[in-house]
Amino acid sequence: MKTEKKELGRRDFLKYTGALGVAMAMTKGLPSNAEAVEIKRWDMADKVHILGCNEMTSTAGYWDNSEKPALVIKSGEVVHIETSTHLGGKMVPGATIEDWENWYKEVIDRTQETYFYPDAETGAKKIKKGAGHHNLTGPVYVEGAKPGDILQVEILDIDPGAYGFNLNPSTDFMKLGILADEYEEGAVRWYSIDGKKKTYNFQPGIEIPVRPFPGTLGVALPQPGMWSNVPPGRHGGNMDNKELVPGTVLYLPVHTEGANLKTGDAHIAQGNGEVNLNALEGLFKNITLRITRRRDLKKLLDWPMLSTPTHWITMGFHTDLYESCRMATRKAIDFLHGYYGMDKMEAYAFCSQAVDLSVTQLVDYTKGIHASIPKACFVGEQYAERNTLLISQL
Repeated sequence: MKTEKKELGRRDFLKYTGALGVAMAMTKGLPSNAEAVEIKRWDMADKVHILGCNEMTSTAGYWDNSEKPALVIKSGEVVHIETSTHLGGKMVPGATIEDWENWYKEVIDRTQETYFYPDAETGAKKIKKGAGHHNLTGPVYVEGAKPGDILQVEILDIDPGAYGFNLNPSTDFMKLGILADEYEEGAVRWYSIDGKKKTYNFQPGIEIPVRPFPGTLGVALPQPGMWSNVPPGRHGGNMDNKELVPGTVLYLPVHTEGANLKTGDAHIAQGNGEVNLNALEGLFKNITLRITRRRDLKKLLDWPMLSTPTHWITMGFHTDLYESCRMATRKAIDFLHGYYGMDKMEAYAFCSQAVDLSVTQLVDYTKGIHASIPKACFVGEQYAERNTLLISQL
């Protein structure tokens, strides 16, 4: 079912954001926690789209390219998206690991025809698993986006909820986490977020910084069917990449008409590599995205990629972590060759000398590695127009 699309000007936006839960402190048109975002990319004078999270706009953790859009936008427009906690918002403080297991079993039972997406490039097999426990808001249909295009997704702002949780399941329910055999008893842990300090107390005397990012941000897969959100892949999806913070840009290859973007799985804090199943996860009262169709990047990109103010980040996803490393490195070499004109053999050497390989996550079947290419290395005048946040026109 297609929901109503709201198109608001600046005054109406400021009038309605409180009621809609899009709690953004704005100073001179910029969100207070995203100073790195350029003013030219935060132009509120045009139409603004707001996509709330409810039973008509949110699904369990799966992708299905036959879904009708929850929202239709034009290329280059901004959308404010609300997400829920996992299991359709049931995960709230007080929920126990037994509650989570019972609710998750209900989701799996309701989505029995949901599979892992088979992909020779990631090593993933078509395994019947049911949906992931994260709910996803969308799809957002981008007018004019077609297979072969690249979707440029600018993350402008994130306003997280006031609490979050971390869990590992009981192994008699589901064996997940890299040390599951050593920690067989499940547990869920709840934490309150200090919005002013942007930290939370892990234990008395131990504080962890809050650095919210979307654990899941992706587009529909090319083949029909219901595909679990658990494995990330060519669609992006459940990448769990902690660098996807406000002020960064994600590039996603488009596989279906309209792209059909979804997001959810709100992460509030995470290290490089989830290990016990979850990071600190909760909800986003708002994640603000500018979504633009790019047709000039088809020869440069064929896989999800990230840009930060300081690095280009290529990603590898594979059931074998070593193959994830190889994929991230190959993608880095291809990017260095296609964007900077570097000879591929020299790019291989550059990767060994200047590029950092980091573990993204270890729990999502197709394990993640990301390769960070420092923009600061490209000091020559011939590269001046290439070291931008947005990939330059080719």
